Amino acid sequence: MKSRTILRAAAVASATLVTLTMGNPAQAADKWQNSGFHVGDLCTTGVSLDPCHGSASFVKDGDHLYVWDNVADGWSAFARYYRSDVSGLAGFAWNYHGAGTRIDHNMDIPENGWINYEVCLGEYGTRLILDWTCSNYFVEDAS
Repeated sequence: MKSRTILRAAAVASATLVTLTMGNPAQAADKWQNSGFHVGDLCTTGVSLDPCHGSASFVKDGDHLYVWDNVADGWSAFARYYRSDVSGLAGFAWNYHGAGTRIDHNMDIPENGWINYEVCLGEYGTRLILDWTCSNYFVEDAS
């Protein structure tokens, strides 16, 4: 009887873990790769030494939001975005892989839709946002 209770508790814990980690089924996991310095459609601002510590671009063909971390400054680059098919703030695309990397945040936005995004620096672990580094928002059509 005791072993059944333990097995049942383990099954419930496992199901809970799977539920918590699955996320939105329409959103594929971000892919990352090494890249060089890149000036995207948007660049971070407000950094005293150089502009463009982080950059972002949206590519309509396939609905890809790319985020580059360009400088080893101790911060992660990320994009914060709104999209036409989601009410309110739709999400974040964090690049926490370090300087010289790019993430591919793959989306599925309706063909007549849009995305409104900005790129900023922050601390991925605590989700601290350095608002003074954020670019202006940029709207692009998904079609």
